[in-house]
Order: sequence, then C-alpha cells, then structure tokens
Amino acid sequence: MVTGLGGIFIKSADPRFLARWYEDNLGIRFGNTLYFSFKWRELKNTDDVSYTVFSLFKEDTTYFYPANNDIMLNLRVNDLDTLRIKLKNDGAFVIDKVESLEYGRFAWVVDPAGNKIELWEPIDAGFDDRDQPMNLGDISGLSGVFLKCTNPESLMNWYAKHFGLFFSGSGHTFHWADFSIKEKKGSTLLAFYPEDSSYFNPSKKSYMISFHVKNLDELLKSLRSSDIEVGDKIEELNHGRFCWLLDPDGNKIELWEPVLLK
Repeated sequence: MVTGLGGIFIKSADPRFLARWYEDNLGIRFGNTLYFSFKWRELKNTDDVSYTVFSLFKEDTTYFYPANNDIMLNLRVNDLDTLRIKLKNDGAFVIDKVESLEYGRFAWVVDPAGNKIELWEPIDAGFDDRDQPMNLGDISGLSGVFLKCTNPESLMNWYAKHFGLFFSGSGHTFHWADFSIKEKKGSTLLAFYPEDSSYFNPSKKSYMISFHVKNLDELLKSLRSSDIEVGDKIEELNHGRFCWLLDPDGNKIELWEPVLLK
C-alpha cells in the first residue's frame, strides 16, 4: 500500500523562471534542474533515507495526460504489482503502463476527481545524492499539499479504500524523521477541500502547497525586502505559526513554522 508522499508535480508557464524564483526567495535549490528532492528518514528505521520530489513542468507537457489538472501527485508504495491488480479489480482507472528506472518502478492511476496519480515503488539507493546534505535555505521541508474537489468526503473515502490512507478531518498525515536530526519528527499533510473553500484565496488554482520554515519572522523580513508581497496576517495555532504568499504563477504558498513534535 501507500507508504509516503513521493512527489508534487505542477505545471508552469515558465518552469525555469519559477524554479529560479523558489531558489532565490525560499532557498529551494533547483540549480539547473526543474526538480528538488526533499530528503527525510523513515520513522521506524531512521537509517533509511527517503525522498519527496517537488518538480515543475511546462504547461503543454503530456506527462499529466489523460488528466487535465495542473497538479499531479506521486505516492510511494511498497508493492506496485499487487496494488495495480487491486486497483483494476476495484474498477479504478489504471493506466496500462509500468516503467522501471534506476530509482524505482512507476505506474499511474486517475482518481475520481480527474487527478493523475503516479505510484512509485522506490529504490532510494538509486539517487546519487543519498548521503549528501539537502543544502536548503529558509525552507526545511515539504509540509503539505491541499487540493480542491467537488466532493472531499467521497474522494477521501476513495483514497482510504484504495491506498489505505487514514483521514482525520480533511487530511491524511504522513509522518517522518528529519534528515539532519534523526530524533526530530516531521509531517506532511495531504488534504482535500471543497471547490468553494476560501482558504485558497486569492489564488484561482485548485491546489496549494505548504512548506516547513525554520524561522518565519526572518523569512518574511527577507521576502519583504525583496518587494515580494506577503500576507499581513500571521496565524498562531497550537501546532505552529502560519503565513501565506503567492508565487509568480499565482500559486498560494503556505509557510509553516511548526512547533517541534516530541
């Protein structure tokens, strides 16, 4: 079944410009590529290094086909062949293709909301930078992806049935250990919202991405000094402090300075 969030892929009018913006302003070091791999450790065995990829694609990419949405999720799975058989037997729209690369095997399914989902049975040792530092700046990790849909409850039931995810409220939480500090725990949330949710405003997109930040006040100061418009509101909850901004493509970005989890 599903063991973690393997990636978030989004379309962009100018992916190279957007990658540079994220690098310059949030310290996500894309370099000369259009992807960045967030590293984390498995909770049960902190010696095992795993990955979640944040990747940008051109608007005319065929990689998201047959879906028309501007976002695609990658889910890490531990038995790709068995899961594909289960999905087919349950009547899910499974794409008739399996691809093998040095870092794992891949297959695809489309959820009832029309989102294409990449299923990844990983070989994490296939990544050349497995034991290298992430070299992040102000951002310390990927904390969530939020998707709008017509019927959140129905879609959550679909993900629970087919992938074994457990939803509390609107989302499922993937837990992990920090790459640099094994004793430090972190989490990434997959959540579904109704199409009329105001939480995504003023963005017109159907998704929102959330990042962990090390020091929210310092990051906001840096962003404002670069004339980047950041929301005036900082929300403080028992699990951390939050603020929001829009990237150049109009994607709403949530910045979360979490309370350390014990």
